[in-house]
Amino acid sequence: MYYFGPDPSPAQWQAVAFFTLFGLIASVLGYKTSKSTSGSIGFLPFLSVAAISPNYAALVSVALSISGAELVAKRPIIKAAFNVAQFVFAEAIAIGAYIALQGTPLTEWPEKPFSLNAFALMVVLWMVLNKFAVSSVVGTATSTSIQKHWIDSMRMSIVYDLFALPLIFFFAAAYVRFGSLISSALALPMIGMRQLYKTNITLKKINEELLRLMVATVDAQDPYTSGHSIRVSKYSQFISQVNGVTTRQAERVVRAALLHDVGKIYSEFAPVLRKPGRLTEKEYGIMKTHSKKGADLVAQVTHFEDLVPIVLSHHEAWDGSGYPNKISGEQIPLGARIIALADTIDAMSTSRPYRDGLPPAVIMAEIQKQSGRQFDPILCERLLASWSAMEQEINRVTWLHPVTGESSAVQEKPHLEA
Repeated sequence: MYYFGPDPSPAQWQAVAFFTLFGLIASVLGYKTSKSTSGSIGFLPFLSVAAISPNYAALVSVALSISGAELVAKRPIIKAAFNVAQFVFAEAIAIGAYIALQGTPLTEWPEKPFSLNAFALMVVLWMVLNKFAVSSVVGTATSTSIQKHWIDSMRMSIVYDLFALPLIFFFAAAYVRFGSLISSALALPMIGMRQLYKTNITLKKINEELLRLMVATVDAQDPYTSGHSIRVSKYSQFISQVNGVTTRQAERVVRAALLHDVGKIYSEFAPVLRKPGRLTEKEYGIMKTHSKKGADLVAQVTHFEDLVPIVLSHHEAWDGSGYPNKISGEQIPLGARIIALADTIDAMSTSRPYRDGLPPAVIMAEIQKQSGRQFDPILCERLLASWSAMEQEINRVTWLHPVTGESSAVQEKPHLEA
């Protein structure tokens, strides 16, 4: 940036001092997004100073702000260094793109035209790079998909990021036209945006954790299948991916998979679930009612109404021999067909009192046998075509924590900014 960016003017150095202070405040007011990551609205002052001073002075501002926040948080030196480096890197690349598209400093506006395209690219590139850096480290540390972490991160914040784009411009323009006093007044919306971010993420995490807690309560009734619903949700996600299911629809399937056995929470199922041997016909009849009871429970939550048909039908069979309604083929919701396959994979791969878990080759043979009978043949065909990856997924999911769904092999994850 020192070699191809313009030298900072005295006015730009003054802007650096102002936005460094606000960058420090925004970074200190960060919030948790997960156990391993946190977020802040530091991008507002960071991108504002980039628009005012698209040169190495903006990098100095970012480095000082993040370094100060890391000292306040008392993070280990390695984590602190990563956070500083990722923000400076994102700022440098974003400013480079801004200059490449003939973007001019806001200090020269309106004498020189302001390039909205260059500004928009700078903001988008900064957001993408910052989230990708965090996703890469978290994905590597947890042996999970970097792409999935990145997509989830982008989806979670995209509405707020789009809303922030004009705010960044007005924040920077207000400083250039009216000085630091008016810009300080605009810091109030910045704090408000922080609260929106924090509230949205907090509510989402609470809902997710309550859902997992409820599911864990159901799974705890069966000592032999602890973590069953978590594993079925992971297998359902994998099957959805190899079958090209849209991200939004896959999310519904995963959520329904977590809830598919919620009907077993009733006391009548407890003695049957705890029975160490095979079930009698009467006991099997009791167990067959759990899908209807589960669907009725899920229907009580307005937010889960669209999951009811999936939960109800996850034991239906492709040939019509399932339950409770004996529907067949594509009459069965796609999500239910996916969960039926995932449910069976977990049942076969998990050890029971009367048998050990079956090896992947035996599971594969059973899926081939039941294709077009119990299972959707298209789902089976695409899954079997990716079976080597499915074997890896089975081995990975076996070690997941039965409540959190996180790998039990990971003892500590880096605490990163996003």
